[in-house]
Parts: sequence; C-alpha cells; structure tokens
Amino acid sequence: MFTLRTLPGQAMHRNVRALSRGLVLIGELNASGPSNVVQLARRTGLNRTTCYRLLDTLRVAGYVTFDETNALFGLTPQVRTLSEGVSSRDLSSQAALPAMFSLLDEVSWPSDFGVFELGSMLIRESTHPFSPFSVHRSMVGRRRSLVRSALGRAALAASSPALRREMLEMTASLVDEDSALAKDRHFIEDIVSQTKKDGYASSVGGSEAGISAIALPIRGAGPVLGSLNLIFFSTSMTPELAARRYLADMKQAVQEIERRWSAANTARGKIA
Repeated sequence: MFTLRTLPGQAMHRNVRALSRGLVLIGELNASGPSNVVQLARRTGLNRTTCYRLLDTLRVAGYVTFDETNALFGLTPQVRTLSEGVSSRDLSSQAALPAMFSLLDEVSWPSDFGVFELGSMLIRESTHPFSPFSVHRSMVGRRRSLVRSALGRAALAASSPALRREMLEMTASLVDEDSALAKDRHFIEDIVSQTKKDGYASSVGGSEAGISAIALPIRGAGPVLGSLNLIFFSTSMTPELAARRYLADMKQAVQEIERRWSAANTARGKIA
C-alpha cells in the first residue's frame, strides 16, 4: 500500500473543506451536466445552502454559469484551464510514483522512472532520496544513456523497429559519447535480442562504475511510455540474481503504473 511520505520539516495541515466541496461540485457538473441545486445537493450529499454558496463563488470566479430561466448551473469553458496544463509527462509521473514507493517498501533498493527525450533517458521520478541503499539523493532531471543503461535498453528493446531507428538516429546526432554505439547495428541487435531473451534489460557499470541495474519497459496506449529500473551495487549481486529476487515485484509495479496511466488519460479525455 502506498503511504504518504513527508520530507524533514514538512508539516501536515488540515484540509480546506470548502475547496474540497467546490471540487466535488465541479466533478458532479462535469459528470452529469447542467443541474439545479436540488439535484446537486442530492448527488453530492451537501445541503442546499452550502451548494448555493459554493456555486455562487464558482460563478463569480468564472467556472460556473447560471441559467436563470431554467435555474440550472453548468460549467464554463474556463474549467478546461484546470486540466490543459497537465501534460503527458505530468500524468506519467503521477502514475509512476505511488507504484515506485510500493516497490521500495518491498525491495529497499532505489528505482528510477525515465522517459526518452533528446537522445537519452530523462529521469522523471526517483526513490533514491528515500532508499537506505542509495548513494545519490538527487536523481530527478538527470540523464541516462539510451544504449548503455538498463533504463534506456528496456525502452529501446520494447519499441517498434521504426521508433527504435528514430531513437537511435537522434542519439547518434545529439549524444556524442553514445554516437558510435548508436550507429553500431550489431551492438544494438545484441542488446535487443538479449533483453527480449532475458525478459528484462540489464547493465553493469553502464552509467556509473560499481553500479548495476535491471529495468522493464512501461507501455502506454501507443509508443513505449518509459521504463522503470532497480539500482544496486555491483558487488552486492549480479543482474541475474537481482532478477530472480525482484523481477516479480518490478512487474507488479509496472502493471500498476500502466493501470494508473490509463485511468489518468481516460479521466483527462472526459474533462476535455
């Protein structure tokens, strides 16, 4: 189960009930369409006076409109501004983090969620700050090699041949240290073949000396969404041993991320 972690010095504050209730009303109007106060009070469990006050506040703010002829409240196009700023990256990070914390609870070793961007894997989320076995406390925003890291190899092997070719071409042109390997057809074929045979990607010292990793791809509705790795010291175990111990937990985490990603996109589509 995902449990909320607070950073040192971070205080927990009481919820603002009026804000929560206002969001409930927006959600109900979004689901049911224009409604009167009696209908909204019945569906949300709020009393009529509270509904009137909240709806009038939302009307003044521009999120709700009121049809005096029919006494119906409805949403305005301004409500879309609440979701337009949510990008696919935001949704993918939100989908990944709860599952990553659950994985951390099971295995203790840190993990990263990365997406392909500009020839390498950009780490979007990480549990390094919370792992007792991590030597890094800041991983979000760092990049990992597409061809040398387990994170990159997992995404590369799971991509279609056409997409894989485009990824490699971008890496060859934008990442100097990986250019030669990205152009080496036999090297890439070996990576893809081995990853598919093993059922996971792996690397030993590919990103840092003394650090190993195994990784799995995360699939979206179309292209590969990204990948999830598990980091450990090379002296502590081999990738094969890590897979025997932890691959089942990683697969469960990936399935949860994919489920959350799908649900988030479905909800976003309904709002739009």
